[in-house]
Amino acid sequence: MAVSIQATDLRRWVREVLDRVRREGEPIVVRTYDTPQAVLIPYEEFEAYQAWQARRRERVAWLAELRAIADEVSARAALAEDEAGALIAEAIRETCGS
Repeated sequence: MAVSIQATDLRRWVREVLDRVRREGEPIVVRTYDTPQAVLIPYEEFEAYQAWQARRRERVAWLAELRAIADEVSARAALAEDEAGALIAEAIRETCGS
């Protein structure tokens, strides 16, 4: 369980509290009227959290792109043979530059 401190006590003991977070690496919950308001964590943990969030955003974007590709493939799977032939011919023309 994380240690907690009232916001008024944090104002009085800010240097000591920050030193404890940095030195011991443990999170400290800041409370106002016994309601959690924030958590103090070591900066290295914050950086790791930000990196995790960035990787998560990349995965979400990548999955969205895959879903769009899957939707397009599904839509094209329903093409008539002549429509598919026309798309193939267009792709060949664009690829060959003719």
